[in-house]
Amino acid sequence: MKQSKDMAGLIQISELQYRTAQADMARIRTREEDLRRKLAQLIESKSAQAIATQRSDAAALIAGADIRWHRWVDQRRAAINAELAQVLALKENSRVRLQNAFGRDRAMQKLSEQMLKSQKAKHTRRQSYES
Repeated sequence: MKQSKDMAGLIQISELQYRTAQADMARIRTREEDLRRKLAQLIESKSAQAIATQRSDAAALIAGADIRWHRWVDQRRAAINAELAQVLALKENSRVRLQNAFGRDRAMQKLSEQMLKSQKAKHTRRQSYES
C-alpha cells in the first residue's frame, strides 16, 4: 500500500525536526560537560597550588602572585559558572523541544501505520467483493 505524498512529506518533516532537536541537545550536553570539566580542573589546580604553597616558601608567595592567581581562578570560576547556568537554561529549553519533537514524530508514525492498515483493509474488502 502507498502513503499519500503529503503524509510522506509530513513524516519526513517530523523525523527531521526530531533529529535536529536530538543534535541540539547533544551539542548542549557536550558544552555542559566541557564547562563542568573546566570547573573541576580549576578547582583541582587551586587545591594543588594551595598544597604546594603550604609546603614551601615560594617566591610567588612572597611577591603576592599567588594571591593574584587565586583571584584569577575565582573570577574564572564565576565566569564559567555563569556560562554553565546559561547552558543549563538552554538545555531545559532544548529538552522541551526534544520532547515535543519526539511526540510529534511518534504521532506521525502511528498515524501512518493506521492509514496503511486502513488502506490494506479497504483493499482486502474490495478484493473480497470482486471475487
